Amino acid sequence: MNNASNTPRRLLTALLGVALTAPIALPARAGGHWADAWATSLHSSAAAVVPPAYENQSIRMVVRMRGDGDQVRVRLSNLHGDRPVTFGAATVALRSSGPALAEGTLRRLAFGGAPSVTVPAGQEVSSDPVELKVRSGQDLAVSIYLPDATGPATWHRSAVQTNYLTTGDHTADEDGGSFTTTVRSWLFLNAVAVTHGPTHETLAALGDSITDGSGTAVDGFERWPDHLAARLAAVPGRDPAVVNVGIGGNRVLADTAQDGLSVLNRLEHDVLTRDGLRYVLLLEGTNDLRNRATAGRLVTAYRQIADRVHAAGARIIGGTLPPLKGSAGYDEALEAERQAVNTWITTGGAFDGVVDFASALADPADPLRYLPAYDRGDHIHPNAAGFAAMAAAVDLDLLR
Repeated sequence: MNNASNTPRRLLTALLGVALTAPIALPARAGGHWADAWATSLHSSAAAVVPPAYENQSIRMVVRMRGDGDQVRVRLSNLHGDRPVTFGAATVALRSSGPALAEGTLRRLAFGGAPSVTVPAGQEVSSDPVELKVRSGQDLAVSIYLPDATGPATWHRSAVQTNYLTTGDHTADEDGGSFTTTVRSWLFLNAVAVTHGPTHETLAALGDSITDGSGTAVDGFERWPDHLAARLAAVPGRDPAVVNVGIGGNRVLADTAQDGLSVLNRLEHDVLTRDGLRYVLLLEGTNDLRNRATAGRLVTAYRQIADRVHAAGARIIGGTLPPLKGSAGYDEALEAERQAVNTWITTGGAFDGVVDFASALADPADPLRYLPAYDRGDHIHPNAAGFAAMAAAVDLDLLR
């Protein structure tokens, strides 16, 4: 049920230090109106101080749904692994609280009719659909059992979300009492898609730590894509589902072992293959500028990204880069590059719309700085109020 893709094996090999023997397998786009209603961006954990690795353990992960449907399917990933990973069992259910499941909602997942599946390094797999009514704002619990040594896990490092771990196969435990250890990453889990409901479209919020929600309260759902999803959910019948494909530390131009492939190199997998993709909201480039990339190089990359999104039949909205004055390494040369980038974003014509995040966060008395009420304190990241202001700056008419 998977299509093969030629997402760059050479780049993955360079980051992982292993040779991939097969192309990355991505989920087939089945008939009907499947749309990703939760998703994350995955990267290698091999560069972590202590890479997460599992054997004879179950992981229960909590995901907040951003779309409605009566069927779901789950996408599991070994995209950045160094060996095959066996998922010995997997379940999905509505979450009650903590690791506990809502009574009667547990569904065992199958993969081509089988209760377990082994996924080669560099590949992914989608589960068979299961009947489960979900609504935007509800939490699902996805549980996976890993019977054999996984090696460094394919992960999303900073979930800003409490997930749960235990020994043995407890994927079907409803009360969750065995899950006594917590983790704050998403592991091997790429997406949850919905169908047979009103959600037909997906918006991918593509960015770095500002999109990923750095500094927000754990389990607080304070990221700007969370606030945007809540705004959309308050409008009856409004698509799309908002999925967060930000990675803290990520760059547009450069791959890093710690923070994943660049936007240019992860765009196909993280964005263009999303079920139901209709919109992309791009806010990334700050890390490139702080590492002395030029505005010219970023503009060239933005054009390429916009062209690829349009070729996939989706629309792309550009976000201006927030203020940086007062941050570590800030100087006039850096500011000049940021201003040049933002001028192009607003006037270059490559995007189908623009969200002026920079103005939404700026201090009117000194627009090169954050408004103090929105500043997390490092003069780079917004605080919770700043994230809310970012979401409020999105004109919902751009998403018609």
